Amino acid sequence: MSEAEIELARLLARFKLQVKRTLGRSVNLTAMTSDPAYAKATLDEIEELADDEAFLLLVICLREKLAPAAVVEPVVPAPAPEAAPARPQAMRDYRFGARGG
Repeated sequence: MSEAEIELARLLARFKLQVKRTLGRSVNLTAMTSDPAYAKATLDEIEELADDEAFLLLVICLREKLAPAAVVEPVVPAPAPEAAPARPQAMRDYRFGARGG
């Protein structure tokens, strides 16, 4: 195991125990690492329920470690409002000067 894999395993173990102690729920660690949709949904849900700064920091660190595998929703730009067609300006008649009528 590489150092990165050991660090991820430590974070996952800490996360599972913290979720169990704090929220009384169980987290599937295999699914956290193999199913990006499950990982994203679980981390989003736990993030909303976390009431401790250290616990929230753990969620953020895990999200960062699992980010390459996480499902990223595409950002759809808002459609630009269509400009009203410009009215052609009336030609001004300057035969009698700028103020002439």
